[in-house]
Amino acid sequence: MNERGWDGWFTDGMKMELKEGGRIFFRWVRKTFGEEVTDEGVIHRLEPPHLIEFSWNSYEDGYRSRVKMEFFPSSYNGTWVHVEDHTIVFTEEDMKIKLECAVGWGEMLTLAKVWIEYGISTLENP
Repeated sequence: MNERGWDGWFTDGMKMELKEGGRIFFRWVRKTFGEEVTDEGVIHRLEPPHLIEFSWNSYEDGYRSRVKMEFFPSSYNGTWVHVEDHTIVFTEEDMKIKLECAVGWGEMLTLAKVWIEYGISTLENP
């Protein structure tokens, strides 16, 4: 886990306070065709290097999504990653956001794998 987040392969200026109750700040520019997109969240559980659980995706007086990421050693000298994303869904627009997040997590994990294993970033100017 890295306080600078996932900037090598997914974000632009992400920051995390790596402690329970710590803040997370998400920022994208390269993946959003130059448009700055930001969000924030809070860490609920942190057990490095095995678990991080956080809320994000600002929504009225709280957060729309709670994410749990667990990391397990594999028998192939690698790591399994299990991601759960529980998102509030009241409307059709909420469902669209939930589905976009599901695709986003798959993309993030794929890009992380390529970055970690091969040092390759698909983003310009990583």
